[in-house]
Amino acid sequence: MSERQISLSPAKVRFGIIIPAHNEELLLPRLLNSINVQNYPLDMFNVIVVADNCTDNTAQVGLENGAVVLERFDNHHHGKGYAIKYALERIDLDIYDAIFIVDADSTVRSDILEHLNQVILEGNSVIQCYNGVANPDESWFTRLLDVSRTIGNEIYHPAKGKLGLSSCLDGDGMCFSKKILLKYGWEAFTVGEDWEYYARLIEEGETVAFAHKARVYHQESSSLKQATPQRLRWSSGRFAIAWKYGFRIFYRGIIEGNIRKIDASFPLIFPNPSLGMNITISGFVLSLLLPIEMNKYGFVLWFSSLALLQFVIFMIRIMYTHNKLKNFYSLFVAPFFLVWKMGIDTCSALGMGRKKWVRTERKC
Repeated sequence: MSERQISLSPAKVRFGIIIPAHNEELLLPRLLNSINVQNYPLDMFNVIVVADNCTDNTAQVGLENGAVVLERFDNHHHGKGYAIKYALERIDLDIYDAIFIVDADSTVRSDILEHLNQVILEGNSVIQCYNGVANPDESWFTRLLDVSRTIGNEIYHPAKGKLGLSSCLDGDGMCFSKKILLKYGWEAFTVGEDWEYYARLIEEGETVAFAHKARVYHQESSSLKQATPQRLRWSSGRFAIAWKYGFRIFYRGIIEGNIRKIDASFPLIFPNPSLGMNITISGFVLSLLLPIEMNKYGFVLWFSSLALLQFVIFMIRIMYTHNKLKNFYSLFVAPFFLVWKMGIDTCSALGMGRKKWVRTERKC
């Protein structure tokens, strides 16, 4: 049975769609077009573009495509978190049942509101959408990212949902019921605002549902040069939140005997796949330098096994992608990616990452 044949609940949820946008005149029309063709009653959703400290025609583009535009200018408070709060304080939350937040450089499927409506009516208050790559075939870099994203979207998050565990917020494609926003507001302003808000919700006992069929596709950077400032920002934000919240949530989960909270702390404190592979490779190299009496071969075997396991997982990811052969070729450039990513993570762990939001440069 195709996804469009699945019986969905009637449209009952009224959505406010907030789009934080800083100088996004290039890609914003694409997103607004994908929203304007939704298979959802037009009177059941409004689109709000936050033109945040823009110096281009983002505001005009929003107006021309039917959105409500809020222009924000603040020389001291930059970033997506401030833009979200600005919008939430200026719209009438009483007329909405849920707020859907999507990045301006994304697109959404024409049935995304239908599926979010379904997930909310099933009783979920915090939702993370499927977050795929909009341009997977643009370069070797986007192919690697497509492989990386696929296993989370197709295996990891759906499996956690079936086990009754919480997914995590990914920044792009987040949906919150009105009661969540009225209860907690929005006070996440770091460069990792999604992880920060996720940590706060988990501490309060909330759960993030994953909407596999509600799909957002994010425009990824096509090169290392283009991606470096963005990844520095993301990585530094994640490390900061891990130190501030991750271990505290883990400890509280242990004290409370709360398996869901313990599990929810793992994305904050465990390394991401690329960092995990870099740690494994470093451990393998160091184990080769050990004297035999320090169980050298035991450590070599351990780290070799870990590397093999991560390689197998990478191959499984490839099998879930559409362009399997081209994505397999990306394996041969993965070492360059890992060296680059090691530099990003090292700078971030040492507190040398981006402390403020910097826009990722885009191409036509």
